[in-house]
Amino acid sequence: MPPAIALSSFRRSPKIMRKIALIAIGVALLAIQGVEASPPKGKNPSPSATTNSTTAFIPEQARSLAARAETAFAAGDLNQAESLYKQALEFGPNNTALLVSLAAVETRIGKLAESEKYLLQALHLDLQNAPAWQLLGMNYLEEKRNDEAFAALVQSALYDPRNPRAHNYLGIAAGRKGWSEVSEDELRKAIELDPQYADANFNLAVLYLRRTPPLIELGRRHYQQALDLGSPKDSAIEAQLAKAIASPSPDPATSSALP
Repeated sequence: MPPAIALSSFRRSPKIMRKIALIAIGVALLAIQGVEASPPKGKNPSPSATTNSTTAFIPEQARSLAARAETAFAAGDLNQAESLYKQALEFGPNNTALLVSLAAVETRIGKLAESEKYLLQALHLDLQNAPAWQLLGMNYLEEKRNDEAFAALVQSALYDPRNPRAHNYLGIAAGRKGWSEVSEDELRKAIELDPQYADANFNLAVLYLRRTPPLIELGRRHYQQALDLGSPKDSAIEAQLAKAIASPSPDPATSSALP
């Protein structure tokens, strides 16, 4: 009897955490740049200005430090970026944009507990902060805290429904919990929102090939699409597809209307 073929795992691109961190920092910097640098002349800031990053004034020192931190992060100097964001937070300790940015840096460094602390602080201030929910969910996926990851990524997709990455990671979380239909729905949403999303196509291929019986044709199509979009080959999928070609059996997907 030939050896069993190991099933492939859902893919999270090695560069994705850096991409997400850059996105989080970019969004945060836009939020910082979009608010007042100082309170209106002759007025003190209202109490709400200390908790809402879209209305709070941010001292010029914090703006300058945040811009320098983003530059350091983009250059790969994570320790410098961490230090600068922490300095910026001293001028705006309740600013959610700064908190999410610092959390993104901590995630890249590998300090997931620190990242979680800053993200939970940001969410305490703004429960609808989609980047915070997404990064928190990704951290939980990294730590295999799958129930918490699913809960966080549901919120991310709820508050940013047009974000394909939110649906991709929600699909991964659902797949880990064994919820195949939910996983498929979310991965397909990710591809609908971004047809060039290689990881989502790869993950959908994995999902189809894990079915019992495996949906070979659907898996093959999405795997090939992922390859065409630049995804690296996967030895487990290659072996599974080669075995299916060598010993074909009726494939439920061949009559499916799904693309």
